[in-house]
Amino acid sequence: MNIALIGYGSMGKTIERIALPRGHQISGKADTPPEVAAALKGADVAIDFSTAEAVLSHVESCIAAGVPLVEGTTGWQGRRDEAKGLLEKAGSPIGFLWSPNFSIGVHMYLKIIAAAARLADKAEEYDVWGTEIHHTGKIDSPSGTAKAIEKILLDSITRKKTIVEDKLDRKREDSEIHFSSVRGGLVNFGHTIGFDSPSDRILITHEARNRDGYALGAVKAAEWLRDKKGFFSMDDYATDVFGA
Repeated sequence: MNIALIGYGSMGKTIERIALPRGHQISGKADTPPEVAAALKGADVAIDFSTAEAVLSHVESCIAAGVPLVEGTTGWQGRRDEAKGLLEKAGSPIGFLWSPNFSIGVHMYLKIIAAAARLADKAEEYDVWGTEIHHTGKIDSPSGTAKAIEKILLDSITRKKTIVEDKLDRKREDSEIHFSSVRGGLVNFGHTIGFDSPSDRILITHEARNRDGYALGAVKAAEWLRDKKGFFSMDDYATDVFGA
């Protein structure tokens, strides 16, 4: 299929390298909103890894062009309802799939964390905390993946009520989960969740070796989305493909 790449930075270039051996073509590239309309011509699907402030504009362009959109940009999560509203207003003429992280391994990791959190909910001697590390070029902090993990923990552990992401200059409350973010290095992607009791500690970690897993997941999501219409997440993909 013909793929339009919106945002031709590190992820866009990696997606191109992953997509070509799978028999796909890159039919257009765009780095700014004015370039998007031209890049979408002849495309079967678009993949966007650009900037948060441009996402809604890109959604509008894809709706106008009738091109399904895989959205990999993070930092715009608070405007998802607006994106969904644009699709609904237009009669959902295209498929739109967004995820804070397209790595298949990460989505396995999220399922593992959810299961562990449900167990920890029944063992109140275990406290829980989280940390992540990303490369120095990461724009948002905490990452979209960290936000997804935080939601899983709060939804699953009833004694935990709030997340604290900032530096703590006080005692952390028992009802809080502290989730810290570190930025350093050129290609760092990692998340660790700790379940800590007076007698032992359980650490659950996912570390990416490079961007390839994220790019492959985005391309697979685009293959899945091509003939669909409506608003989707990577959970929909995982449920359909893996029954997870």
